[in-house]
Amino acid sequence: MSGSAAGRWPAERLDPESYLAPGVDLPVLYNDLDPNHHLNNVAFGRFFEHARVVANVGLRKALAGAGNVLVARVAIDYLVEGRFGPPLHVRTRVARIGRSSVTLEQAAWQDGACIALAEVVLVHAVGGRSAPLPDAVQSVFTPMFIRTRRV
Repeated sequence: MSGSAAGRWPAERLDPESYLAPGVDLPVLYNDLDPNHHLNNVAFGRFFEHARVVANVGLRKALAGAGNVLVARVAIDYLVEGRFGPPLHVRTRVARIGRSSVTLEQAAWQDGACIALAEVVLVHAVGGRSAPLPDAVQSVFTPMFIRTRRV
């Protein structure tokens, strides 16, 4: 974990206002902690997954028999140790919409400090192979798409 996230990441990546989706507050439970009483790194995967499901609530309906959207890649960067007590506020945004994939960026804050970042690549698949994103699926992601980045 790095003590100074500001030097490594663009300021807009750490700013909750740069995420169009409102986000979700998630409780940190005692069983989310590691033996050092810090938020366990593996627990972050669950927090980010939960926030993606909330942000993409219309995805299942948009797919309606048109294949699946599969997670192809997840990368999590831990910026500051999380702790028991204060909830995590997690936001999701779309960084890129491709022909058959979508790249999501996520961030988690605790007590106003950004403590973790995630990047997730989702791929639309039909019959086990990547396939172009249906228009209905693109429409789920478009409202969260960051067209211009603030620096």
